[in-house]
Amino acid sequence: MKRLGLLIVGLLVLGIVSYGFWVRPQPSLTPIGAQSFVERPDGARIGYYSSGTGPRVLLLASLGRSVADFNPLVGALNTAGYRTIAVESRLVGVSTQRSDGKQTDLFTLADDAVTAMIADGATGDDLAFAIGHAFGNRVARAVATRYPDNVGGLVLIAAGGAQKLQSGQRVVEALQNCFKWFLPPPKRLAEIKYAFFADPNPVPPSWVNGWYAPAAALQVAAVQYTPLADWEAAGDRAPMLVLQGAQDRIAPAKTTSDLLKASYPNRVHVVSIGPAGHALLPEQPDQIAASIIEFLGAQTAGIADVDD
Repeated sequence: MKRLGLLIVGLLVLGIVSYGFWVRPQPSLTPIGAQSFVERPDGARIGYYSSGTGPRVLLLASLGRSVADFNPLVGALNTAGYRTIAVESRLVGVSTQRSDGKQTDLFTLADDAVTAMIADGATGDDLAFAIGHAFGNRVARAVATRYPDNVGGLVLIAAGGAQKLQSGQRVVEALQNCFKWFLPPPKRLAEIKYAFFADPNPVPPSWVNGWYAPAAALQVAAVQYTPLADWEAAGDRAPMLVLQGAQDRIAPAKTTSDLLKASYPNRVHVVSIGPAGHALLPEQPDQIAASIIEFLGAQTAGIADVDD
């Protein structure tokens, strides 16, 4: 009887330890490319990953996510003749927060990305492209606003920003639960699935891991601190490719890509990707890569024509 009791206790301890392993924060995949760092004047240290040769393309990740989400796209872009600069947001992976105690806004994050590109060898005369996924699309638009002469085009994937989401909505609750590691794994997996993935698409292991709650809090505060009118238009000239998940619950077309197209009809081209939700990148990597490479090729050709 004593042995049975010890066995039961042992199994309970093993279950608790195993449960703790599965629910504690797990790091994301390692982004593709050579890792480098830039030091910012406010004390932040920003990590970035560079890979390939050709025109530079900035990669900016989703809320509280790593640029490792872009890994499949990085390979496709490098093969197509582009150099990718994947910049980790503050408090994600190897990147740190400022030490001066001041508020971080979207333009701070935009400056982080451009500083990384300059450290990679870009000059003031170079034109680059920026690809932003979900939250990263806001940073990409801030980059184009701040540096209009140096951005040849933007790709906005799951282009939220202007929509007004209510905190009580089911999808917002699911998004918040993605960061709650204490939830039972099946419950949390279901929340990630509902918030980010179309019904036919599985959640890959890389999306069960790699959620950085402190970074997400910083990014939400940065959006709240930066007036929408200051960045929404992405400057006044950069063409924008908007990749819209056909089953996106967080940023459906009627509150995102439709509004962008209506507001900037001569600059915005929308491509519907499906079946896909808000995650998009792991759901339809081939569709996304083909659309982006076609867009970048057209913009690069246009730049070359102007130079000639």
